[in-house]
Amino acid sequence: MTADDGLPPTDPPPPYTTEVRDALVVEQWDVPTRTYRRYQCGVLVEERPFTDAENATTDQQIADAARRTTQAALLEQARADLATNQAYLDAVAAGTATTDDAIAQVATLSRQALGFIRLTVGADLLDNAPPDPTGA
Repeated sequence: MTADDGLPPTDPPPPYTTEVRDALVVEQWDVPTRTYRRYQCGVLVEERPFTDAENATTDQQIADAARRTTQAALLEQARADLATNQAYLDAVAAGTATTDDAIAQVATLSRQALGFIRLTVGADLLDNAPPDPTGA
């Protein structure tokens, strides 16, 4: 999306103010206030609230940014989960895993599976914060 189609540029993601400039005109989409401004030769010639299309675009960009953040957190947690699972498997192989360890591992694997499903499926499943790694 560009200024040519009347929608705010996609970079950078909200909640920043984005601008499109040429030699004479500056178009500005102020996301925090949801205000569009157009300057010609440094003079403000138009200021208005976002249109429905601009609001929809901005809402989508904010949702996408939140999803990317959640996805990154889930990936980071998955890396930590690998170490946790390997430690449990090492304890099983060494014969030191207890029944309590096995019961705790079921809950751990269930939480990890939920995170993996959310990460794999994506979209609206990423709208929720990652589960607490402690299971609380």
